[in-house]
Amino acid sequence: MAARSLFHHTASLAIPLPLCSDHASEHAELVRSLSGISLNEPKVLSTGEEYPTNSLDSEHIHQAQRLSQAEESEILSWLESFEMQDWISCVGGTSQDAMAAHIIVAAALSIWYPSLVKPGLAMLVVHKLLNLVMAMSEKYSSTAAELLSEGMETTWKTWIGPDIPRIVSDIFFQIECVSSSVGAYQVVPSSIKETLVEVLLPSLAMADVLGFLSIIESQIWSTASDSPVHVVSLRTLIRIIRAAPRNLVLHLEKVCSIYFYIQRG
Repeated sequence: MAARSLFHHTASLAIPLPLCSDHASEHAELVRSLSGISLNEPKVLSTGEEYPTNSLDSEHIHQAQRLSQAEESEILSWLESFEMQDWISCVGGTSQDAMAAHIIVAAALSIWYPSLVKPGLAMLVVHKLLNLVMAMSEKYSSTAAELLSEGMETTWKTWIGPDIPRIVSDIFFQIECVSSSVGAYQVVPSSIKETLVEVLLPSLAMADVLGFLSIIESQIWSTASDSPVHVVSLRTLIRIIRAAPRNLVLHLEKVCSIYFYIQRG
């Protein structure tokens, strides 16, 4: 919570220029002409504006798709920057940590401040955010998973909708790897596993209910009855039933068959 509070107090005043939208730049210039504030400082949003609740509209999608090659190159260069930042060296980080931090910052801005960043940012950062999640790093994978979950309906689903079943399958694979790890070697640290199971998986399931049901149906038939995949599937299924029961009405027969099979197992 402290990190989020710090981010929201500073982010809208320090959006990197390669990510900054025309709207933010125009407002910053107006503020500068009135009060002498630096051109690099876009407006501070009110509390109601900080957390957008509506999904990307068609015009925003079209703007993202029309992103010029120069703008796309500029954004990607910033996201993939390996330069050693002063703050990274101060905390003993690496150039890879700096790049991961750039991706996380860009993803957070795409969710919470979409009007202040270029429309194509979400499209360009979402797959890099997914890569951070699947890297299973104790430093940043949990944070990346939380951002992916939080912006699933409003931001990311537009760009990764068809990939959701594959992502769910990858998460189940990682969970299965944890159960088979031996000794001190852990494929997935427990903190990341908890975030995947409790935070990311339910949001993916609710974003594509049919895809999720198809994946868990194949998983429960292809894994042993004592596999943690069964328990995780059941817990996620119960969450969907509680949170969005209408989404399951059309697939009630499949839900019931999966539920009773897991219970018998």
